[in-house]
Amino acid sequence: MITNHDIKLGVSLYSYQDNYYFKKHDLEGCIAAAAGAGAEGIEVFPEMMMPEWPYISDAFVDKWNGWMRRYAMKPVCIDHFADRAMWKNKQLTDDELVERSVWYIKAASKLGAKFIRLMHSAHMGHLIPGPGGKTIELVNPKIAARLLPYCAEYNVVMALECHAPSRVDDPLQEPYLEEAEKLGLSQYIGLQADFSSYEYRPSTAVVERSIRDGGKREVLYYLLDLIQKLNLENIDYDAGQVEEKIKKMGAGEEEMGFFDRYVRRQTRMASYEKLKEYAKRLVYVHGKFHYIGEDGEVDCIDYQKTIGALKEGGYRGFICSEFEGNRLLNDIGWVDEIEYVRKHHVLMRKCLGYQD
Repeated sequence: MITNHDIKLGVSLYSYQDNYYFKKHDLEGCIAAAAGAGAEGIEVFPEMMMPEWPYISDAFVDKWNGWMRRYAMKPVCIDHFADRAMWKNKQLTDDELVERSVWYIKAASKLGAKFIRLMHSAHMGHLIPGPGGKTIELVNPKIAARLLPYCAEYNVVMALECHAPSRVDDPLQEPYLEEAEKLGLSQYIGLQADFSSYEYRPSTAVVERSIRDGGKREVLYYLLDLIQKLNLENIDYDAGQVEEKIKKMGAGEEEMGFFDRYVRRQTRMASYEKLKEYAKRLVYVHGKFHYIGEDGEVDCIDYQKTIGALKEGGYRGFICSEFEGNRLLNDIGWVDEIEYVRKHHVLMRKCLGYQD
């Protein structure tokens, strides 16, 4: 669906991961599903969906371009996974990581995508835990600086994903932008907002999965209510007192795991005003969601306010659906990823005031 809107809608094909894995849809089928939702752009994981990766032949590019024309689709983004820990017994050196990262840049250029979503060390505000208690350092500012000349050569922009518990105004992102400014290549790196930063509570899908895994409903929904009050009513809590209370309620391993993740280490949702302030600096956006209720709304993110902040701040670019509910719901049966994404696009078009 080609539009002339400032904010355009797309789909990360990651949203269809089960359809692809279980061979219900091949890559073309996933592209067709995105077009059926009303998308005009896609994000693709080359390792997952392109058997030739990291070597993409001219024959594949011809086929790819044919799909883009057939489904009136624009390639928006290629996902970069900073494969520092791709081997079990070692982590890649900086030189090896740079070499792999250049493949992503070249692939994006060859496939006609403007962006690579860069998994970097600050994308969640902290280093990624790895095997054996070690951390995995992903792309750091110095590595990003080494990649910028390649981005300039191939006209590709690195999108720094600002994913919860990080946010677009997190100072941890700034060293990346400063390195680009030093090189005079600021136009080849930018911030990517992820709607996970605007979750005011965990999704119902998260809670219900925890219940199916043995958690006590009463305890988990008590915690859910606390988190929602923290973010929407500014009612704070003392984590120690909460821990004591849920133990008296009979909290076991499942409930304590939920408590540790969402209450003890809980950070407040990011500011809509900061999102509005940073909107013009954003190069790309992920519309994260796990579940859509019968009312057509995402159950843990206020899409009207989040998208409203982007509109008011003057964001111009793509919001791509990123459905992650499949992994939370597929223990009870097949998850209709295609229908979830379709509903998500209906919601986003409503928030943007599109006329279908």
